[in-house]
Amino acid sequence: MLTKIKSRTLSWILLSLVVIVALVFGSLNEKDTETSAERAASLAASIACPQCSGQPVSESSAPIAQVIKAEIKAQVDQGRSDREIRSYYAEQYGEWVNLNPSSSGFDAIVWVAPFLLVGIALGGLTLAFARRQSESTGIELTKDEEEQVKAIREQFATNTESVIEE
Repeated sequence: MLTKIKSRTLSWILLSLVVIVALVFGSLNEKDTETSAERAASLAASIACPQCSGQPVSESSAPIAQVIKAEIKAQVDQGRSDREIRSYYAEQYGEWVNLNPSSSGFDAIVWVAPFLLVGIALGGLTLAFARRQSESTGIELTKDEEEQVKAIREQFATNTESVIEE
């Protein structure tokens, strides 16, 4: 019983730890100093081409994608933020053009769900192995039963020796 409680507690602690780590990493914002060309390339890779299905404008050869890449470069050079540029294209074409979901609101589930699933799976495995272990060792025998088991084992050992000799 004591090992069962410890394994459940351990699984809940692991699950909580995974959730906390996922939330911390999901809420952190990377603030790297990028050149304007790197920012434009990064934005072009995160905005979908309106003509191509699911393809970023950085990989598309469609004429509209070329125009959008040039517009992104011009907007970056004007000093607009990434958020402003993304929202501009979301207003123009719809929210589906943002290939990277935001890390706030309902979209945060996309970033946290993999960590939660791994945590739940590890917790479930821990519980399953703990139950299996506790079920196999949870029986206590009386003195008479121990003697009967010992006698059966001796008889089995004798029978196997006689079979081997034949």
